[in-house]
Amino acid sequence: MAGLEQGAMAKRSLTFFLLLLAALQGSAAEAVADTSKDQGLTLIPLFYYTPDTRFALGAAGVFYFRTKSSSDSLPKPRLSYVQALADYTQNEQLDLWAVWSVFTNNEDYLLRGEMRYRNFPDRFYGIGNSSSDEDMERYYYDLMSFKALFMKRFGRNLFAGLDYHLRREYNFEYYDDKNLVDGTVPGYQGGVGSALGIVVSKDSRDNVVNAYKGQFFEFSSYFFSNSLGGTFNFTALNGLYNSYTELRPGWILATNSRINLNFGEVPFLDMAKVGGEEMLRGYAANRYRDHHFVGSQAELRMPLYRRFRAVAFAGLGEVFRQPSQVQWSNLKYSFGGGLRYAMNESERVNIRLDYGLGRGSSSFYFSVTEAF
Repeated sequence: MAGLEQGAMAKRSLTFFLLLLAALQGSAAEAVADTSKDQGLTLIPLFYYTPDTRFALGAAGVFYFRTKSSSDSLPKPRLSYVQALADYTQNEQLDLWAVWSVFTNNEDYLLRGEMRYRNFPDRFYGIGNSSSDEDMERYYYDLMSFKALFMKRFGRNLFAGLDYHLRREYNFEYYDDKNLVDGTVPGYQGGVGSALGIVVSKDSRDNVVNAYKGQFFEFSSYFFSNSLGGTFNFTALNGLYNSYTELRPGWILATNSRINLNFGEVPFLDMAKVGGEEMLRGYAANRYRDHHFVGSQAELRMPLYRRFRAVAFAGLGEVFRQPSQVQWSNLKYSFGGGLRYAMNESERVNIRLDYGLGRGSSSFYFSVTEAF
């Protein structure tokens, strides 16, 4: 969802700024969960400011725990967690968000989900890979969403299962007399999205937060349908592949490739996008959108001094409706660099500061954990 990404990014950035202050003062252990324990609770105050929201105040909390192995000879299951966030802005905007990821005993099953209510502003630049900054228009809407993923383990690193998405977008308001107002953009009045999905993933990473070696592959397909109570009928196919290679001690070459394909009556909020803090850093969140996206990026991560590390990254990608619309002269590129500070060295949890440049744009990104 377009609005979800921007609102969540603002909150993560300011929350992690508080964590950074704690870490630099030598108290990171109090701000970051000690995942060497089998369970714990972390509470974090939330305070931020954006032009769209003005001042906002809230809190976030994470309860983490580890389920059991049936035998001492088996490795411990990975950490499970339940995360909750709530904030309220000076513009009378509210965001309530709960996310969970739970491994059962022996990692036989994986349960993931999300519940959210929010009402936040967003920006729309049009559909296609050639929109200009002058096309930008502001809009506002409410969202209620629910997601539930159930996966079973098949073999050592292979999981497969079913995913269900239900969301409602409503109370749209427009602040500019442009494309959204004239009613030609699919989904401009919102609606209900209801989808059943199939997800398959294979994960051999040595650390899911910040891998030094291994691979991660995931394929998902979602079928949005009127027969499931939705407003729109379309199919979404997604592929993700990450690889991690330790070239020498502490020097990591990471690659990330992604494909998003949408077919049918695709609302603009569900279209594939370019921009944000993960893929093709250097563009505003959701700066370009269309039915499909294909992109790839690489990042070199290297030690710098004690807890500090440096990275350099570059990538290429594009959104499009037809393959003929992908032109080398207009391809979206991204390159840049950044710094990392290790808040939790044993679990490789880093604060991330990146600066990316794209085609006619640039952006800073301040967050926690790696882009991929």
